[in-house]
Amino acid sequence: MLCFRNTSFYLIVIAGLTAPLAGVPFADEVDFDRDIQPIFREHCVECHGAQQQESGLRLDRRSSALRGGDLGLASIVPGQPESSFLLSVLRGNNEHEITMPPEGGPLADETIEKFQLWIAQGAPWPGQMEATADDIESELWSLKPLAPGSTQVGAELRRSQGEDQRLDDSLIDAHVFAALSAKGLQFSPRADPVVLLRRASLVLTGLPPSPEEVNEYLAQLDHDGPHIAYTAAIDRLLQSPRYGERWAQHWLDVIRWAETVGFETNAERPNAWPYRDWVIESLNADKPYNQFLFEQIAGDTVGEDAALGFLTAGPANLPGQIGRDEEAMRQARQDELDEVINTVCQATLGLTIGCARCHNHKFDPILQRDYYAMQAIFAGLQYGDRRLRGELNDQWTAQLPEARQKLRELEERAAALRDQLQLQPPLSDLHQETFEPVLATAVRMNISATGSGGVASLYEFQVWSKPDEKQAASENVALATAGAKPSASSFALSNQTRHFDNLIDGSSDRRQAFPWEASQGGPAWIQIDLPEPTRIDRVVWDRGSTMPADYTISVQPASASTSAGDDTWITVADTTRRWPREDDTRQAAQIRLQNVSETDVEAIVSVHGELRSARAKLNRLSAGPQVYAANFTDNPEPTWLLSRGDPMSRREIVAPAIPKVLGDLRLSSETPEQQRRVAFAKHLIDPQHPLTARVIVNRIWHHHFGSGLVDTPSDFGEMGATPTHAALLDHLATEFITNGWSLKTLHRQIATSRTFQQASLPNDQAQQVDADSRWLWRFPPRRLEAEAIRDSVLQCSGSLNLDMGGPGFNFFKQRGGLSDYEPLETFDVTGWRRMIYAHKVRMQSVNIFGAFDCPDAGQMQPKRTQSITPAQSLGLFNSPFTLRQAEMFADRIRAKAGDEPALQVHTAFRIALSRSPTTEESSELAKLVEQAGLTQLCRVLFNCSEFLYIQ
Repeated sequence: MLCFRNTSFYLIVIAGLTAPLAGVPFADEVDFDRDIQPIFREHCVECHGAQQQESGLRLDRRSSALRGGDLGLASIVPGQPESSFLLSVLRGNNEHEITMPPEGGPLADETIEKFQLWIAQGAPWPGQMEATADDIESELWSLKPLAPGSTQVGAELRRSQGEDQRLDDSLIDAHVFAALSAKGLQFSPRADPVVLLRRASLVLTGLPPSPEEVNEYLAQLDHDGPHIAYTAAIDRLLQSPRYGERWAQHWLDVIRWAETVGFETNAERPNAWPYRDWVIESLNADKPYNQFLFEQIAGDTVGEDAALGFLTAGPANLPGQIGRDEEAMRQARQDELDEVINTVCQATLGLTIGCARCHNHKFDPILQRDYYAMQAIFAGLQYGDRRLRGELNDQWTAQLPEARQKLRELEERAAALRDQLQLQPPLSDLHQETFEPVLATAVRMNISATGSGGVASLYEFQVWSKPDEKQAASENVALATAGAKPSASSFALSNQTRHFDNLIDGSSDRRQAFPWEASQGGPAWIQIDLPEPTRIDRVVWDRGSTMPADYTISVQPASASTSAGDDTWITVADTTRRWPREDDTRQAAQIRLQNVSETDVEAIVSVHGELRSARAKLNRLSAGPQVYAANFTDNPEPTWLLSRGDPMSRREIVAPAIPKVLGDLRLSSETPEQQRRVAFAKHLIDPQHPLTARVIVNRIWHHHFGSGLVDTPSDFGEMGATPTHAALLDHLATEFITNGWSLKTLHRQIATSRTFQQASLPNDQAQQVDADSRWLWRFPPRRLEAEAIRDSVLQCSGSLNLDMGGPGFNFFKQRGGLSDYEPLETFDVTGWRRMIYAHKVRMQSVNIFGAFDCPDAGQMQPKRTQSITPAQSLGLFNSPFTLRQAEMFADRIRAKAGDEPALQVHTAFRIALSRSPTTEESSELAKLVEQAGLTQLCRVLFNCSEFLYIQ
């Protein structure tokens, strides 16, 4: 039996076909049941059927055959045999060099002709003739509609409980109790009140409760009872600004947000931080999640510019990192848009749509066409800074009239001075020098200085002929193609070769060409030898990486005899009577102007300095505050479906759309850019959407318990986990929508449930059934994340700076670059802010806390690992940071407790662990204080499991 396997390049494999079946007559009318299906059934469906689809190809359904396999090429195009990939592989005449069957030689011509005739007749397939290539069928649980109806189930479950297992009025508990009962398990007792308060505080704010907060909680507990006291504590934690700081970090992990670009340069994004602040503010304000998502997709339509930082959170090459050829630029653009699609789809939908970039998704019902249709939604997007509208922007706008007036006055002053000195206009970037016609054999430009002091540089140099009776039009005679020969004093080699040959290649396209640069600063020259004596009357030069400021243009007349050693040059233009450019930053002593006094030169330099400052201020106010976020072009280029993801292999234009399995936005390629994103955003937040609410509810659950109801938070596809409590997930998602998409309401539901309030103590019998507590017979303890550990240390020491917002503090001595990141070991008060306010460098691990599985934003991190390494203990016990904070913690304890060791131990425990020490702990640790000092006790507490874990 033939079984067709993947090629080495993961190309589509079309089912192998044997020679014509014996005894089957060849008729003009091919019958599918008689002539085609037996071959599929006997030789194909084992590898390309319902149970297995090698190379993504399925041949037991017409829709799948029409769609094709991983390459996205239709195996069968009804009525068009020559467009059907099936026939091309049977004949072995396709660009992928695939021939089927893979063994035994080519098929008989009669067999191939039979399939050709069947396709030409419309590929009749009884019972499936209404199927199309877009028909996607899926039994994936996450794509089914939400299934509410838990209220009745919960009531029945509560009625079935004995009095000793009576639950609070929580459907969360009803679902969990039912799952536990089915496995012979039960809830653990409620946690100790202080342990529970500490747990809730760490989960919701990332900080332990203060001794004062513990005292207030215990007092209310005695007065109002546990339910009222605990519920009030949860409400207080959710109203704390610390809540937004804590939960914003979880969201930033999901989208791998950072303040550098990544890749080869990892340059800084100075204006990225407003997005981080926007997330924090949105969460603290309990902005409805549907609005939270809409603004991140289409924030420009509602004045929320910072929200658009979501779309550009991932890495992207800077323009200077992209090659100048068409293929490199297309590839870079594809990579940019791929980052956007991965961010949007994994964060909001929990689908790995990016896997369909090169072929139909191998596991999920996502077509390659779906990927590029999604790309078309964001086809107008560009990475970069955009105006940040808001209160600060309004303040800046109000200052514009005064700034414009100031600039006008300076410009008038400069113009009057230039008129007084009778100087020529300043040089332009593309500059022309005209002179009396001269018959010349060569032209030379001697550059004495540049406006910035950098090396001399030009993109292009042109020499134009003077028309006469023999020549009707002026021509650029300084072209290599015309026989001109360039030379120069030197040339540089940096990144790309900037050779003087580039000066006469006829191209100034910055995307494709490179400028000539001298190898070093100081005087430099370039020379163009003409192919023959030519009457010329002007030259044109195009500035390079620097701007020439002081130069002469000379020509060698045809009368000069170079063979006889006559090196006569005639100066035809210079800058000795030209007004310097405003961006010329040379000192007055460096500027040479004919018949202009030193006093006047100093006046020029002075007014230019004022002009630069005034213009910079006006430009800053005109641009407004900036945020690194998505910008959009009104008329995006068409989006092409690419063969195997190759940007140079365009197949057809696709319209903006969502994956077929999710519905239809009814957009076209002519739909305006903004309308595409608005339509997609509205689709996302439709209450009937099967994924959006499920995904975010699962993320919230994950960060409460350490694992989600679905253990793969960003993958709800076939390769992801299935829910442990599917009905509970749907119940929570449905209520989440009903409650106005309120995240705080969801937090409150989870945190006040009996499930969350359980003790975390182990149980031997239960652990044999469910060692990881996935069925939640206890609260699963886990270690704090790196940020919460650092912030808790700072809070205990009394040095935590609670200033919010604005540019972040530094963990390193530099803010960008690929290497040489030297960590800072000591910090001032600005460096003691919460860790979410640290400047986030992509692909760089933070000293000490990077060892605690703190992601570097190189990849999306919806679920952090929980490693245990020696570096964690060594760093947290011995680092300068810990030693400094331990000393400050000790000072705080002395100020509160005095010099008595036992009282110091008691105070330290209350601050660090939210409880009093036991008698044994007090005795032993008092001895430690007496022998080694209070600072050593503080170091010990920072490193104990009770401090580092959510219990």
